[in-house]
Amino acid sequence: MTAPLPPFLGYVLAAPVLVAAAELTAAYPAAARTPSPDVAGLLGLGQIMTAAALPGAALISVEVGPDGTVSFTLPPDRYDGDTSAAELIADGLSVPRRRVRVPPPRPTGGRTRGAPHPAVGARTPVRVAVAVARRRLLEAASAALGTPVAGLRLAAGAVTDRTGRRLDIGALAGTAASTSTIAVTVDLTPR
Repeated sequence: MTAPLPPFLGYVLAAPVLVAAAELTAAYPAAARTPSPDVAGLLGLGQIMTAAALPGAALISVEVGPDGTVSFTLPPDRYDGDTSAAELIADGLSVPRRRVRVPPPRPTGGRTRGAPHPAVGARTPVRVAVAVARRRLLEAASAALGTPVAGLRLAAGAVTDRTGRRLDIGALAGTAASTSTIAVTVDLTPR
């Protein structure tokens, strides 16, 4: 049985287009940050990897451009050219994978073979940033179409209502943006 995840804190950054970022330190209860003799009962491997990503978590962002493409930024130690973050983003925002721009590979800085891949620890922060972006896109579409968020569907890079009206995420990128940085709490489904 999978334990429920706590709510996570993300941000919509002040920008002319939608830029969502993740911050996880506030999401973990104090007990999970305190060493314990029974660590196995507190955290799973994925949670440990996520905790290892916390120092750079504020650098993880997802940007939706006016052309409907999505780009992302990960800390240098969390990304080395792997496309797993791009796949998480494409899945979470329901966009075709070809619309997610992958940054060029960076030098690995001496990462040894067989060591855990740094992108593994970035999965949760990426999912948080994507959840914030998805929520903002749906809220912007709700306002534009006059349809409650519950009546909208995000698929193939567009938001559609029950009557078939459709808005591409690129058309919503400016409306979903913010002129100031705001904190947003999101829930993630266990994976």
